[in-house]
Amino acid sequence: MKFFILGDSWGVGEWTIDNNGIFESIPNTGLDYWLREHAHLVTNISAGSAGNFGQLRHAYWTLDQHSDYDYIIWFHTECVRDIEEIVINDPSEAKIQYPEFNIKNIDQALQYVQLQNYKYAQALYERYQIPFVVIGGQSTVPDTIKNYSFAHWVITSWLQELLTLEYLPPEHTFFSWPKFERILNHFNIDRKQYILDHYDQLERAKEIVKLAQHSKLFPDNGHPGRQCHRALAERILQNLC
Repeated sequence: MKFFILGDSWGVGEWTIDNNGIFESIPNTGLDYWLREHAHLVTNISAGSAGNFGQLRHAYWTLDQHSDYDYIIWFHTECVRDIEEIVINDPSEAKIQYPEFNIKNIDQALQYVQLQNYKYAQALYERYQIPFVVIGGQSTVPDTIKNYSFAHWVITSWLQELLTLEYLPPEHTFFSWPKFERILNHFNIDRKQYILDHYDQLERAKEIVKLAQHSKLFPDNGHPGRQCHRALAERILQNLC
């Protein structure tokens, strides 16, 4: 089979931290590598710190050149990245992709961004007729995705499975707070009030970060290791073949 992978750093593979505290990806450790080991063809455009819409837009132009794939695998990440990457840093694109964006209620704004991304993914599906496998990695996949036919198969939260959590993780966990601080500052949103309104979510995110630090499955404390990706490849092939 032929697979097209998009997403953030979770779609890249295992990571390590160098002597300067910088994250570095380790070649031949990700889902793409293990799928190739099973003799499948793979294109992977995933990138560290990538947002959902940026990756979907990249996929559109890449698939426009060549779309002979059986499945698109999307490592679903936190939509807060789209606010920073598109709404703040690319306002002309934001007018097209998020024309009704309003930060007055940040939770509603995030939901709106999420739905607009799903509409874009749906348009990709209708144009190229390639079904998606959506993997909740850095971010849990919300139930609203069930309203769209592009999602052939969804792993709601790979993170929950890896850490054997008894609850679904919040949609923003690893490395999210600095992004929120930049957004809060940009839009002059009261930082203290945001913390009070989202205290439970922030506490759960802190708990998950601590669990990952003590888990052998997360070698760099923030990304699943190579054996997790190997098991994921086998699971995907068992379900799709």
